[in-house]
Amino acid sequence: MAVFKKSDTVSTYEPVTPISTVSANEKTSSFIGKTLFIKGEVLSDEEVLVEGKIEGKVDVKNKVIIGKNGLVNAEIEAREVIIKGTVNGNVKGSYKVEIVPDGTLNGNIVSQRVVLAEGAIFKGNIDMTPRDEGHEA
Repeated sequence: MAVFKKSDTVSTYEPVTPISTVSANEKTSSFIGKTLFIKGEVLSDEEVLVEGKIEGKVDVKNKVIIGKNGLVNAEIEAREVIIKGTVNGNVKGSYKVEIVPDGTLNGNIVSQRVVLAEGAIFKGNIDMTPRDEGHEA
């Protein structure tokens, strides 16, 4: 998207280059706002905060946070999943899945680490099988 300014000498508009306020070294994340509805797949390498609604599939290489206003009717796969809102669908966390107080999950969890806080609502099954399933102690 270009930003335009009115030239003093000519009655036409010239493009103005926007100034970036985020440096390449800062931690970046994606935000899905309260009024945003996504139907389909959400794919990201960075952290994703969901305050809106998603239907479909969420595949993130980093952390997914379902905010208090977030409603996700989708399968979620990420390194870490934190649920503060509502999720209807299976959740797979390669590192951890956490449901905080007032968070709701209707679906199965597959993760080595699972945190269910007091006050969290969970309906489903939990699979905490270690990655090296064939290894017996």
